Amino acid sequence: MDKSEQMEMMKLRVLRSFKWNAQIVHPLAQEFGIEDEEFEEILMNHFDMSYLENIHATFEIAEKDRLFRRIYIDLRFHWFCDVLELVSPEDAEAISIKAAEDVWNGKDYEEALKKGRDEILELIK
Repeated sequence: MDKSEQMEMMKLRVLRSFKWNAQIVHPLAQEFGIEDEEFEEILMNHFDMSYLENIHATFEIAEKDRLFRRIYIDLRFHWFCDVLELVSPEDAEAISIKAAEDVWNGKDYEEALKKGRDEILELIK
């Protein structure tokens, strides 16, 4: 087995680890309508071993940011902050972060939104 084959095997070992496979490879392959193996090959062609070993932590940060943005939108801060100017950007960020942390820690999404809406209502009264 030459070095390139060894490197490919090592990359596959990382990509097929449970977290990588369950959180990145499989969902994105499904989104594109391709097999997991084809998406693994795409990733292996684009990234070196060091990147593959470290990207999962970055993925988790990106997931938290995605959740924050979704909550920001679902709480209609684009209206309350940007258009109506009833809520300050700092308050909008604080409420969104709190709701995102609640969801990240297991609270029901709709329940976290309800709590956020209650906080917004208190602010604008």
